[in-house]
Amino acid sequence: MDKGVNGERINHTLPHYSVSRRVGLLLCFAFSMPALAENTSAAPSPSALIVTHKLPEITSNERVLYEVEALQLALEKTRAEYGPYELRGIPPMNRARTIAALHNNIYPNLILQMSYEDDLAEQEKLAHIPFPLDRGALSFRICFMRDELKTKVSNITRSEQLKQYTFGTGIGWADTKILRYNHLQVIEANSVVNLFRMTKAGRVDFFCRGPSEYHYEHQHESSLGLTSDSQMALYYPLPKFFFTHKDNQAVLARIKRGLELAYKDGSFNKLWHKRHHQGLTEAQLQKRNLVKMENPLIKRLSRDYETYLYDPLTEQ
Repeated sequence: MDKGVNGERINHTLPHYSVSRRVGLLLCFAFSMPALAENTSAAPSPSALIVTHKLPEITSNERVLYEVEALQLALEKTRAEYGPYELRGIPPMNRARTIAALHNNIYPNLILQMSYEDDLAEQEKLAHIPFPLDRGALSFRICFMRDELKTKVSNITRSEQLKQYTFGTGIGWADTKILRYNHLQVIEANSVVNLFRMTKAGRVDFFCRGPSEYHYEHQHESSLGLTSDSQMALYYPLPKFFFTHKDNQAVLARIKRGLELAYKDGSFNKLWHKRHHQGLTEAQLQKRNLVKMENPLIKRLSRDYETYLYDPLTEQ
C-alpha cells in the first residue's frame, strides 16, 4: 500500500487484468468484484465506504495521482461526518473504456477525473461535481515534438500556422475533438507511452501535455529523450471535474462537501500548489507565444467554475 494525504493508506493491490473493447464484456466484470475484494491485502472495515479510482499509466516512486490525492483529501475532510473509507485502485484504461466503466457502474463508487464535455455531462447515467480540480492548469499545453522541428516552430503564434503538422492524442480525449475543431490534424493512440513512441518515430509532430504532466514526464524514461518546444504553448479551456455513475449520489455529495471544506480552509490549494505550481513556473508561460483555441465542448457549461481558476499569466 502507498500513503497519500494525511497518511491515509491507499490500496493498490488489485490484480491486473485486461479490459475488453466491447462494452458488453465490461459488464461481466461486475460479477468478479467480490473476488477482487477478497484479494486485497487488508480486509476493509464492514462500515468503510469503498471508493474506486484509477492507477497511473506511468509509474514511479510517486505513484499516487494528483486526482487521487484530491479525492482522498475530500474524503478525509468528511471522515468525522460520514465515517471511514477505503480507496481501491484499478488498472488504467483509455477514455472510451473509462466512460464505459462509469456508464455501466462496474466498480463500487468509481470516481474519475475527466475533461468536461457537454455531451458527457448530459448522459443520463453520469453525474459530476463542477469543481475544477486542476484550477485550469491543464488548459495550458507544452508540446513534446519531433527533434527535427526544433528550429521550425519558434515564430508560431496562431493555430492556422499549425495546420501542416500532426498532433498525437489519446483515444477519446477531449483534446482530440478540440484540435480537430480548430482544423488541426490529429492521430490517436491508446496510451501515453505509445504517444511518446509515435512522436519519437516521427509518426506525429507534436504531443502536448499540461505543465505539471510535462514537468514529470520529460524526466521520465518513457519520454524517450524527446525534444520539447520552449517558444510556444497552446491554450484552450479544459475544465477537469470528478465524474461518477448517477447512482453514487451519496459519495458524490460527500466528495463535493469535502472539496468545499478543503478549499475553504486552504488545504486544497496547498495540495494543488504542491502538484501543479512548479510545472507552471518552469513552463514560463509569460515568455511563450500563446496559441489560443476554442473549446466547442463546453458551450452549455455554467461558468461558475471559473471562480476557482488560477491564471499563471497574472499569478492569481
